[in-house]
Amino acid sequence: VAQRHGESVALAVQPEPAGPWHETSYLELRTRAREMARGLIGAGVTKGSRVAVLMANGPDWVVASFAVAGVGGVLVPVNTFATPAERDYILRHGDASLLLLQAGMLKRDFLAELIERHPELGEGVPGRLRCLELPHLRRILCLDAQAVADAGVAGIEGPDALTTLGADVPEALLDAAAAEVHPADDGLLIYTSGTTAHPKGVLHMQRAPVIQSWRFGEDMGLGETDVVLTAQPFFWTAGIAMSLGASLAAGARLITEPAFEPGRFLELIESERVTALHAWPHQEKAMAEHPDLARRDLSSLAKIEFASPLAPA
Repeated sequence: VAQRHGESVALAVQPEPAGPWHETSYLELRTRAREMARGLIGAGVTKGSRVAVLMANGPDWVVASFAVAGVGGVLVPVNTFATPAERDYILRHGDASLLLLQAGMLKRDFLAELIERHPELGEGVPGRLRCLELPHLRRILCLDAQAVADAGVAGIEGPDALTTLGADVPEALLDAAAAEVHPADDGLLIYTSGTTAHPKGVLHMQRAPVIQSWRFGEDMGLGETDVVLTAQPFFWTAGIAMSLGASLAAGARLITEPAFEPGRFLELIESERVTALHAWPHQEKAMAEHPDLARRDLSSLAKIEFASPLAPA
């Protein structure tokens, strides 16, 4: 898809309302994924290694997921809604040896929570972490350099560490590693929400999200001119396959939001001429009942469930 869609925008985020848009092209997405993949190889990630990702929706999550897959690792997306205890369960049960995380999201401080619960991680040696509660975890990389500096701990590495770790990894080695990744290899370990007991881990082959992404794109009739808006979290299959994967497979422009707010979504549909909305029923209901609905032009929204309360608008 990078070769097919080139400089077209793959991902779009607006960190601050009314602020500048940050856009990532298909070619840039591939370049960034390959750069991170080299860093992962330098960090010791090999085929079958479990790499956990704790991040909000956005380019960093997407880059990390393709980087892990590209070297044959098993991606373990971590629920950003998970309590610290649930997060620990996923990391332990998923046998994660490396954790990629953002410092925090909304009112959560993921980095501080982790260090407070497991101070030995902050005091450890990068690449040689030792934690009885997380016995397989050897390295933690936080993509927020300032947060790492503010934390003042030796065991947590910042984003520059990946560049350093991958400096002596040639492109040819990355290509050779990628060539040994096959459709039937383990590729993705998705955890359920854990509403009735511990989260359940469901292991998928590398081919599963790829096939589902193309199928969803075809089923929804997505194409290069589509603009898709979603806050569906990428750590569950709807977000990975239906929102992220299908949009990329079709060459569409995907607008990601870290959290859902009905007024904000109505504004984006109008201003960005969104053609496809991926939202849960209660979210569509909140938008349909929002006081801004009457003054918003939603005429671009052509691909939506016919039974959606937004359909009449």
